[in-house]
Amino acid sequence: MRIKVDTGAFGEYLHYGAPLTLVTVHGEDGTVNLSTNVSITPLPGAVPRLAMGILHVNYTNKLIKERGEFVVNVLTDQMRSAAIVCGNTSGADVDKLALTELTLLPGTYVQTPLIAECPLNIECRVESVHHLPDLDLWVAEILAVYADEAWANDRAGINLKRYRPLMYAFGHTFTFGKQIGFGGL
Repeated sequence: MRIKVDTGAFGEYLHYGAPLTLVTVHGEDGTVNLSTNVSITPLPGAVPRLAMGILHVNYTNKLIKERGEFVVNVLTDQMRSAAIVCGNTSGADVDKLALTELTLLPGTYVQTPLIAECPLNIECRVESVHHLPDLDLWVAEILAVYADEAWANDRAGINLKRYRPLMYAFGHTFTFGKQIGFGGL
């Protein structure tokens, strides 16, 4: 027998396990907005890309439309309070950067800054947008991925023994589990 699962008012309980992120985007006046997001997935292909869903009402959505770029910053398991602040307030009303006291690093390929406390950062430039009735689905080229030394390995990759992202699944946050395999599926 199957039981229907509650997906939440905005599908927030639909997420079945992914790293929680802060998306940074900057306004024309130079201000930086931070937005909590878990609706991001890498896409296969010759060009590295990702897809990200953002509700129309989200201030970040407006800024991405204006700027055409953003940075995805993966939160650590110690950054849950920043995720809550940035997920429960609007950058149109408050300065989330001041509330979280996070530090910015300059981007290399985009004008949008990275978050220093997030040990994995992904610079993105918008390729296309797909307008749905309540959200926009952004497809972006991944221009660069940066890992802090704390998460890196000696092959310019990620050391999964050190990788401690804040994960989100079915409305709950948790940390990364143990490795049970290597390579492929």
